[in-house]
Amino acid sequence: MHIHLPALAGTVLVYLLVFGIGTIAGMMLITAAIALPFKYSQTRFARLNRGLAIASGLLSIAFGIFIVYKMGYVNGILTAHPHWTPD
Repeated sequence: MHIHLPALAGTVLVYLLVFGIGTIAGMMLITAAIALPFKYSQTRFARLNRGLAIASGLLSIAFGIFIVYKMGYVNGILTAHPHWTPD
């Protein structure tokens, strides 16, 4: 059965457009907020900049290891008997 609602289609497209633009704008703002300390510490505080880069790299690696552990071993995806229940 096919339901055709042309009046609703325009509303859905506007919603998707606004949602998409908002998502992109939000990601741009978060990226800029994360990048600002690196940009401003680049020339004036070279040691701080290096420390920030190392700390963010280690934090990313630790978070990745945590996700692999949680998904792979706690949820059993990488074990012989995988199990997963949605939260």
